[in-house]
Amino acid sequence: MNTLEYQIDSLPANADAERSILGAILLESKAYDEAAAHGLASADLSLDSHQRIYSAMQSVAESGRPIDTVTLPAELDGRRELDRVGGYAYIADLVTGVPDRPSIKHYIRIVQEKAALRKLIHACNSTIGSIGDGCSSQNAIEELGERILQVQTGSDSAPAQRVISFSDQIYAEWEQLAEGHGDLIGLPTSLESLDIATTGIRKGELWVIGGRTGDGKTALALQIAAANCRNGTPVGFFSIEMAKGDLLQRLWSHEGRIPFQRIRYPRNLDSDTRDRVQRAMCDVGKWPLFVVEDSSLSIQKLVAKARLLIRQEKIQLIIVDYMQLVSAQAKEEKERLTKVSNALRSLAKDTGVPVLAISQLSRPKDGNQNFRPNKFALKESGTVENDSHVIIMTYRPVDQVGDPTGEDELIIAKQRHGPVSNERVFFDPKTLTFYKR
Repeated sequence: MNTLEYQIDSLPANADAERSILGAILLESKAYDEAAAHGLASADLSLDSHQRIYSAMQSVAESGRPIDTVTLPAELDGRRELDRVGGYAYIADLVTGVPDRPSIKHYIRIVQEKAALRKLIHACNSTIGSIGDGCSSQNAIEELGERILQVQTGSDSAPAQRVISFSDQIYAEWEQLAEGHGDLIGLPTSLESLDIATTGIRKGELWVIGGRTGDGKTALALQIAAANCRNGTPVGFFSIEMAKGDLLQRLWSHEGRIPFQRIRYPRNLDSDTRDRVQRAMCDVGKWPLFVVEDSSLSIQKLVAKARLLIRQEKIQLIIVDYMQLVSAQAKEEKERLTKVSNALRSLAKDTGVPVLAISQLSRPKDGNQNFRPNKFALKESGTVENDSHVIIMTYRPVDQVGDPTGEDELIIAKQRHGPVSNERVFFDPKTLTFYKR
């Protein structure tokens, strides 16, 4: 037996790890969300029966049904594949030995590692075949390099598409937008002038809110979250800097029009204010707002958690507060923020769910507090300016003694598909709310 035959007959695989993943999903449907969030695909499984089972699980999950020993066999039977995977007996046996609360993260890594090795072997074997057919060394090197690049990037799962194959879909989506009413196409920003200037936060877009410390960046993000939650739009809020208690109290202040300091220092409150706080608490408590509080969040964890939220809770807007606190492996700050920006842009593009990220601004070198910010002032920006569709700057000028003048602005410093502009607003520091001026 030669080396080539040995490699083909002995491809890397771990069927037990595959069975553990499938069994865990059968015991707990949410385990499928974890597998999907880690990018597990049916092609990653080595056995044909396991590929068919996982593909059927995907169809069941996408239809909104729970994945169990009733729905899965029914799906496979409808595909006329139940007997090909071993029948009811094999499906039932998958859960044997799986713990009640299984963790499949380790098994997913094993399966994906084996899948990557199989792809590398196939790439090498294909190149060996080309050499046997008389391919030159240079062509063989280029072919092998391209195949390895496909393994690294997963580009083999996203082939080029001729425009005619998706023209009808894009036109149908455009026609649906054309038949709508009003100026707003995307999600609301809570401020009418901003909605008109941007047409709203559209699907798949990355928005960045930039500002200096104390200029209301988080307040604006929470205001946008509130405007959408009131409409029943589920929002995922990743709070890396602020504790969830502080975040919630800010929302009570905003919703109840109650001075934030009175909520922060609740002693000696009159009964009317207490009642308003309680009403605000009840109203905010009904919102489809999901908060992830994690001060040591890496970009990998953030993206995985966001994908799970999108799948499980049907999240339609992701907010990240704030970019400079998200960790990523990098040698320097600019490279780290570039990785964070790229990942957030990809998250929005891949899922269709817009991402709104908060970013700090660099301090002006001359110390001028009234320096009007621009998109190039994004702190250690890396590719943030390039990756984003819309950049909004909070600008709150002060007088000679450092008090706000009230002539606040939201500066649309970049809009990929529209004009830039300055929107005049007023920021109420008591309720942490921006109003149209």
